[in-house]
Amino acid sequence: MSYQKHSMHSPLARCLTDIKKTMLACNINDFLSFLYSRLPNGDFLLSPLGIHTPSRHLSHHTVARSYILAMSKHLSRPAPPPPSLAVTRELLAQVGLMGGDTQTVLRRAGLAHAAGWLLAPQADGTLSREAAARLFAECTWALDAQAAHQEGRAPLTKGELDLLCHCIITCRTLDEAISRTTAFSDMLVPRTAHLDLTVENGVATLLMPTVRRIRNVSAFVSDLVGLLMHHRLFGWLIGEDIPLLEVHLPYPPLLSPACAAGLMPTPLTYRARENALRFPAPLLRKPVVRSPEDLARLLRHFPFDLHEPQSLHTPLSAQLRAILETALARQAALPSGQELARQFSISPATLKRRLAEEGTTFGALKAEARLTLARQLLRDKTLPAKEIATRLGFSDAASFRRAFRHWTGQAPARWRAVLPS
Repeated sequence: MSYQKHSMHSPLARCLTDIKKTMLACNINDFLSFLYSRLPNGDFLLSPLGIHTPSRHLSHHTVARSYILAMSKHLSRPAPPPPSLAVTRELLAQVGLMGGDTQTVLRRAGLAHAAGWLLAPQADGTLSREAAARLFAECTWALDAQAAHQEGRAPLTKGELDLLCHCIITCRTLDEAISRTTAFSDMLVPRTAHLDLTVENGVATLLMPTVRRIRNVSAFVSDLVGLLMHHRLFGWLIGEDIPLLEVHLPYPPLLSPACAAGLMPTPLTYRARENALRFPAPLLRKPVVRSPEDLARLLRHFPFDLHEPQSLHTPLSAQLRAILETALARQAALPSGQELARQFSISPATLKRRLAEEGTTFGALKAEARLTLARQLLRDKTLPAKEIATRLGFSDAASFRRAFRHWTGQAPARWRAVLPS
């Protein structure tokens, strides 16, 4: 990329000037925070580097070069994947198991005519994106209503969620939007709980305590979709896919791994103290880039259209990493570089070149995706290494141990041993 292509008075030229001054005068953590606060699309920074990459392994020039190249390149977007029939089928089945009326759910979703094959686990069929969003919505509302009624509370309504969105669309930053969301939630106590945002060591933790005393599948789905809704709304507001470092739930796993991953692709930490989302704190300073006109379009299916893009600009490496992490979470085979190139309508050579321009490779993305999930799984000290190896796609535990040592410099057992109890 040639700097001469840009006017010296353009926003990008001014950014480059500031980068040059800053990268020589501060440590890497300060530099990361600087890029998030100064440049318009901070998600480019995380994507080529990987959120778990230790800062000592990065040079300032690598960070800046990867970021600027990603900004300067228009990257292909894949066509939205087909809605997950397995996810909606499992939720529909849970409605029935919890005593709900599945026929009513299907009728409200406009899918009464499809009841035969939707309620038959082995039957084939497809749903349009819009139909899948309607069915997901009706299943969620049914389970949320069950969770509320079993404790004598009124459930939240779509109108209340829409009102929250209208209240925060005028906020200036993500931090302000979360603060206003907290104030809105406080008005609904005891139907909701007080949210708490803390920042420590560059990581923001949004604590969303559950109000559920009876913690069954209905409560689990209600809380998980609540986390999903807030994460997607906040990412949509700032026009970026917010990379989640951790997602906590105070429940055991009550849905299948495939269903849970279909709802929240980030690996979940179960049996946590409370519901929580953890993400890079510099994102709190990002401006809200959406308008009320944008909101009107979003609210037609929010938060139940799982394929509505949050980001206005997403690097290729970030999109590939998300696909790989989702495949691992669902215990599916990892797609090859050739398969992904075909999905993005580019050649394998172009995919390789674009990743190189972002400072990474397809092999590095696979390793990062596996390491992310490995760390999540190792936190559950009841899981044997053999099972972790299988879920990561390794042929045996020995191969997993060698790979983990290569990634981190530590054996998995040693890494697990130093975790806080």
